[in-house]
Amino acid sequence: MAGETTYRMKGRVVLRRIGEDHLLVPVSGGAARENCVFPLNESGVFIWEQLSIGRPMAEVARDLAAAYAVTPEQALADCREYAGELMAQQLLEEVAS
Repeated sequence: MAGETTYRMKGRVVLRRIGEDHLLVPVSGGAARENCVFPLNESGVFIWEQLSIGRPMAEVARDLAAAYAVTPEQALADCREYAGELMAQQLLEEVAS
């Protein structure tokens, strides 16, 4: 089941808050070679903090739905989409599904 997919951080990535902004800063791995930072909104921080430590996507989506008052289906779709973006940027990698 896709909701059971787990991920881990690819390389070393730190989350930094500068004023009101949240940024993912890759310090090792493929994304670090690009010298880029990646801005996150509040829900992006929530999803990153959970997926990057290996929580199953279904659990993250359940908690996202509760925290942001969205449907479980929408939360799961958002988590899937965001995980895809993080993997495309070489910040996250799939461990199991």
